[in-house]
Parts: sequence; C-alpha cells; structure tokens
Amino acid sequence: MKNFKILITDHLAEEGYRILNADSEVDYELRAGIKNSELKPILKDYDAIITRSGTTVDKDLLSDTGKLRIIGRAGVGLDNVDIEEASKRGIIVMNAPTGNTLAAVELTLGLILSAARKIPSADFHVRNDGWDRKRFLGVQLYGKALGIVGLGRIGRNVAVRANSFGMRVFAYDPYIKAETAESMGVTLFKTLDELLAHSDIVTLHTPLTAETKNLITREKIAIMKDGAIFINCARGGLVEESALAEALKSGKLFSAATDVYEEEPPIHSALKSIDNLFLTPHIGANTEEGQKGVAVIVCEQVLNALHGRAYQFAVNTPFERNRLSPDMQRFFDVSERLGRLAGQLTNGRVQELRLIMAGKRFNDSFVEHAFDSPFNYQPFTFAAIKGFLEFFVHEAVSFINAPYFAKDRGIVVTETKVQEYNKMSDHVILTVKTDEEETVYTATVFSDGVGRIVGVGPFRLDLIPSGMYLYFRNVDTPGIVGYVGTLLGKHNINIANFELTRLSPNGEAISFVYVDEPITQAVLDEMSGYPGIIEVKFLKV
Repeated sequence: MKNFKILITDHLAEEGYRILNADSEVDYELRAGIKNSELKPILKDYDAIITRSGTTVDKDLLSDTGKLRIIGRAGVGLDNVDIEEASKRGIIVMNAPTGNTLAAVELTLGLILSAARKIPSADFHVRNDGWDRKRFLGVQLYGKALGIVGLGRIGRNVAVRANSFGMRVFAYDPYIKAETAESMGVTLFKTLDELLAHSDIVTLHTPLTAETKNLITREKIAIMKDGAIFINCARGGLVEESALAEALKSGKLFSAATDVYEEEPPIHSALKSIDNLFLTPHIGANTEEGQKGVAVIVCEQVLNALHGRAYQFAVNTPFERNRLSPDMQRFFDVSERLGRLAGQLTNGRVQELRLIMAGKRFNDSFVEHAFDSPFNYQPFTFAAIKGFLEFFVHEAVSFINAPYFAKDRGIVVTETKVQEYNKMSDHVILTVKTDEEETVYTATVFSDGVGRIVGVGPFRLDLIPSGMYLYFRNVDTPGIVGYVGTLLGKHNINIANFELTRLSPNGEAISFVYVDEPITQAVLDEMSGYPGIIEVKFLKV
C-alpha cells in the first residue's frame, strides 16, 4: 500500500514524473486544469499538491485541508498561493527558484536584441515579400547603458551577459550594497529616477507587490531618455500599460518588448496594435531545460519533505513557531513586526543588522534550538530578518530563507544575548546600519500579552504594530497635526488611532497614524509639501 498521495494540477516535464515513479511509497494523480470547485472537496485526501500557475491555492481552497502537508510550486512565483493561510494550517509551501532562472535571463536578452534590431518585424516583412531595409534601422548594444531594476538572481545574470556585449550596466535595488554591485561590474544608483534618466535600455526584474504596482508610470517614462528601449519580463502590473502605449506611439521610446501583462492573455489590450512593441505570451520559463529544472526540483523536495528528509526552498515554517512557549511566541511575533517596521523606515543601503535580546528569558535553553538551520541564530533573529527583508527582495521571504537573502546581499547579521540593555530587560533591540544612518528600534511584550514597539531611534513610544499606518516626521510646530487630520478627512481616510512623540518642544517629532484605508502616493506627495514636514511614508506592519 502506498503511504503518500500527491495531486498534480498542471503538466510537468517528464523528468518530474520519473522521480515520483521511482518512489515506491508514492501514488500520484495528474488532474491538469482542474477547477477549484472540483479540487476543494478532494484536496483533503492528498498529502501534497504540486501546481504551476494554473491553480490558485487561496484561502477558500484551503478551508478544509485534511491531511494535506505540502504545497509545491513548480516555478519561482508564488502569487497564486496564500502562504499565510497555508502556514496557519501547518502546510509547507515550497517552490523551485533556481530551475528556470537562465530561461528568464535568456528571454530578456532575446527581447533586448529584438527591440533594438526590430527582428520580429523584419522577419514578418520578408515573409510578406518585403525588402525595405531602411525600415529596420536599429541600434547596437555595444556601449549602451543597460538599467536593471532589481538585482536579484535574474537581474544579476542579465548583468553578467550584458557586460559581455560591451554594455555599461547600471542597476537600482535598495537592498544591494554598492560593493556587491561593483564586483559584478554594475554601477548602482540610489533612486529609480536616476537609473531611468541614465539608461538607454531599461529592464525590470522585480516582484509585483503593493509597493511596486505601476512602478513605471507616465511620470517615470517621462524621466527616461528620448529613444530609450524598455523591457518587461518580470510581472504584469509593474507597468502602466496605457502610458507605455502612449510613449511608443509618440516616439518617446524607440521600442519595447514585454512577456507579461496586467491581464493575461491580453485579449483586449491596446498594446497589440503598436508596431514598435514586441510581445511574447509569458514564456520566460518556457525552455526544455527550465521546465525540466523546476519539475526535478519541486518533485525531489516534495518527496524529501514527505519522507522527513532535509529539504530546500520552503518559503514558510509552519511548525517551528509552535515549538516556542506561548510567552516566547509573542516575542517572536513582535520581533517580526519590529523588523517589518524598520525595513520600511530605513534609508540607504543596508550594511548590518544587529539584534540584541535583553533579559534572562532569552538565555534559557528552551529557545536554543527552535529552528533547524545552518545559521546559528535564535528564532527572534530569524523573525526580525524576515520582517525586515520581506518588502524588498525579489522572491518570497520566509523564516528559513531570510538569512540567505541577507548573506546574498552582503548584509552582516549579528545577535547578542544580554541580561539588560540601557537598563531595559525583556526587550528585543534591532539596530540597522546603512551607508546613510544607524537607527535603533526597540520592542517588548507588556504584561497584557500584547507586543509593542517602544522605541524608534531617539523617540520613545507605545505602538501596537498591527495594520496600516501613515508615518511622518516633522518639526514640532503648531498646526501640523491638524493639517494631517484635515487632509486625511478630505480624502475619506479614517483615523483609528494616533501615536505622536517628540524629542522636545519645537524639536523633531514623529507620528504613527493608524488608518483604515491604504494611502495613495498622491496623498503622500501632497502632505510632503506642507511646511515643517520632513518625511512621509505609508507603512504596513
């Protein structure tokens, strides 16, 4: 009798099935294209599910998981998996982040060449008996400046290959140190606007998040060089498609190429009618080698997890938190939120993260081995790093892989356990050092069992980190708080709570305004122009 049942909802490369067939304890069933309404009542009968992008593993689908233990994604992106809900239900989520990297990299280079030399249009022209060579005057890549937005695994490989073309390679990535980029022959810019202004060709390699939605807008395209080339092999939704269409029609951009779209397939998209835009049907991972790679990785790792062997590429740790006492789980949770707040408030390129655990409780042995990892950290350090990085890296960040991401970006992580820190005990203290600043963030858990952030730099506060906040730093002068309240009211944004703290009268102050609705960039821009306001950000903690 078979011990494990696996359901596969999308076709895999044959190499994946061979691995499953070789395991005498596994029985698998292929139901490619199965709808969620059919999948929901049977999901509980399987130990694992393997999918690609055709199945949306959402909260509703996970409402009755039965014996399901593992969700395997044969690919990189996890946009179609509710990781938080899976974690709450003790289900491991894993992907195959390295299997199709080179496939995406090579498509990017192919689209750059196609857009620069108009290769697809020239091919169509000749097939229709044309021979108008002047129509296909292109530009060469040698000596051109390539701007890479996102210097993760794919972006770095694009940089290596662009160097071989004799291109000057620039990049924008707020979590890569300049020294790391320089070692790859890449010049790092501090802002996206700088990169856009200096690049002849711009290519995107960043995830789609709430922060990167419409990253490239009409205003951003206006900053780009006249006659620039634009490439998107990353995610649909990063680009304001109507603005891209206008820039191509007007001649602002020489050409563009995209493999991804806001709506897929782009049946009603105006992009299809633009001659100097080259389109492919989301084939970034579609090479024989890439499909073999992700199939082999996900099948091997799913089997390893089912058999209790060591496995890679899990993006969550659904079981480990429960190995802490309830009291220490609260410190674990507030450590993650402390990191999340610090990650959004930090300015500059991160060089070092230092976590101090102050108090006798952190020296007790029962927290020593709560995580199995080559990184000899306490659970609270894992939590803080994960929270800090999750808004910025290009893959899904977990308690397992966060230290690897930090190491990959040249961020030094240290941790210390002490009896007390600045006369405080039972506190978690995170120091973030960048090339611009060094800031200390402090959190604790009060006797009511609620975690609170009690320090941001020199400011003392009592902030329950949960939800959406408008953060602003200002000169403490009359009228600013009233202005902020009026502005939010004008935009129908309700204030749930308001935490304000200052250093001294007429000195600097910071505020965290707990709001019920997201705050748009337009509102932030309007607010940042008010006299006395130094900095404004929208935070999700």
